[in-house]
Amino acid sequence: MAVGAGSVATAADTCATAEDAQAALVAQVRAALQAAQGTKLVLLGTGAGPAPGQLRRMTSHLMVSNGAAYVLDCGLGLTNQFARTGTAFKAVRGIFITHHHPDHNIEYGPFLEIGWVRGMLQSVRAFGPPPLAQMTEDFLRSQKATIDFWAEDFQRPPLQMIEVRDLPTAGPVMQDENVKVTSVLVQHPPVTPAYGYRFDFHDRSIAFSGDTVPLEAVAQMAKGADVLVHEAINFAAVEALQLRLQHQGLLPTSIETAMLHMHADHSPAEEVGRIAQEAGVRTLVISHLAPGDASVSDAAWRAAAARIFKGEIIVGHDLMVI
Repeated sequence: MAVGAGSVATAADTCATAEDAQAALVAQVRAALQAAQGTKLVLLGTGAGPAPGQLRRMTSHLMVSNGAAYVLDCGLGLTNQFARTGTAFKAVRGIFITHHHPDHNIEYGPFLEIGWVRGMLQSVRAFGPPPLAQMTEDFLRSQKATIDFWAEDFQRPPLQMIEVRDLPTAGPVMQDENVKVTSVLVQHPPVTPAYGYRFDFHDRSIAFSGDTVPLEAVAQMAKGADVLVHEAINFAAVEALQLRLQHQGLLPTSIETAMLHMHADHSPAEEVGRIAQEAGVRTLVISHLAPGDASVSDAAWRAAAARIFKGEIIVGHDLMVI
């Protein structure tokens, strides 16, 4: 069937509408950060798994406090999302990785390199499970020719190896004039170690579960925090998605294998609510959502967590400021 001019116009109108909505969202994010009186959390990517093209981008977060920026996880899309917030790359003090799955670390190296081009300071530090230091060295070695060309073109020092701290065990991570960071070991087999993190700023505390099954250790880490950002999965919706992918020939493994992984590694929203209630946090942010499409409504995510948790529940969306 031929596509008529009306169809083309409709598609163009839809594209323009989407672009306008995205521009309005970016303007809101920038305005919220510029007007901020305290520490702000920006959900840069709220999707689960290495699934490009999904409604939600892969997992990454930005925290801004006293003009300093801290990034947690580096899923695909991080660099563009960070730029959309209007935060200066030179403001980045630290980068933190929860674990080595691609939806959490794939854009770590590119963020360093593009960030350097855009003014990120050589003093930026990175923290995460081993072998983060070796991964950083390997990436910079692979990009040496590109980095040297840029350094020559713009007459600036080339990007060198940054300070990286491998974290073989959980515990204290770092502390500066803005924040104290600690980590806790979580359960995300076969990835080990995998961490959750807590960031204690001068005005609020933000805890992140990382990828994990429901754990008392996360509840203990998040005790009394203002915000807990916890992953969540809807097993029925994920299985339905796996079936659709299988019918399309796009599932690289069996449904049984995929679902065994999901049950062994992730947290249903009902259990997330229990962890948040035990922790006594003020606000629960459900993020790293699986599936990352619109098959589960915000109301359904919220209702599942609210069966036990009685505080504020926020269903995460990309570029949400909290």
